[in-house]
Amino acid sequence: MAIHQNRGLTMHTSQILKEALAKFTKKFPENFELSIVLFSISVERLMKQHLYEIDAVLVLDKNNNTKHLVKFRRLYNKIQNENFKEQLELLTKNRENFRTISFDELIKRYDAFFDLNEERKIALKRLANLRNNIVHYFQYYIDEVEEGLFILNEIVPFLRELITEVSDSEKYDDLFNEKVIDKLQKLERKLTRMKNNELHQKINESKRHYHEMASDEIEVKKQANIRDMHEEREILKEGLQCPSCGNYTFHILKIFSEESEDTGEFIIKGECLVCGLELTEEDIKSLNIRI
Repeated sequence: MAIHQNRGLTMHTSQILKEALAKFTKKFPENFELSIVLFSISVERLMKQHLYEIDAVLVLDKNNNTKHLVKFRRLYNKIQNENFKEQLELLTKNRENFRTISFDELIKRYDAFFDLNEERKIALKRLANLRNNIVHYFQYYIDEVEEGLFILNEIVPFLRELITEVSDSEKYDDLFNEKVIDKLQKLERKLTRMKNNELHQKINESKRHYHEMASDEIEVKKQANIRDMHEEREILKEGLQCPSCGNYTFHILKIFSEESEDTGEFIIKGECLVCGLELTEEDIKSLNIRI
């Protein structure tokens, strides 16, 4: 992490946060994962800056050696040992950087100075886990609605608090302008509606189940043939992309209703052979899937 944010070509944290807000509010959830990473960077940099402005050593990892410490504290002019000066110059040429504290340690040190409440600490660890999943794994599950509301209700307010604590807070003055606030409020209303929507809950539950399945189980289910389970006249459409797991294993069927087989009433339903998603005819129409 670059601590001296106004030096050279270093990107200022306000630029990163501005980009995070833009990615978050435009065409959600298209760039949601990228916005999570940018929000996480913004939080970490602001927390470290706040500590740094108390004493620079507070953001330095304890495993740094003397060379790193001297370089970090910019103590070159205090050194009398010429050999050590040469070593430091070589260190600079090799662009070797001092190590700052991990995010977990940052939470601990910040809490020690500013007394974070338990809810805030849990929120920060949740943000770190989201960021780590995106950065370190190529397969992961994110509930876009739940985590979107989490960013809106937990992370954005904390960022606004952090901004007031750093020495260059004026650089963030126009970041949360009326237009941005309006976008955030509209997104919150949209995500709240989605959270309370029964169809969304149904799809999300299947998606969660899918991400808990073993890869070999998924492969077996992908090979299943809907024609082995239903007569051809019962299959209206087959091999559609599932709105939950994304596999082309979603089928639309016209079958007898289990509740009214005696009356001969047919119902239309959607079914995914991999994640187990089942949709009613009304659900299918709501998703603009042609029957």
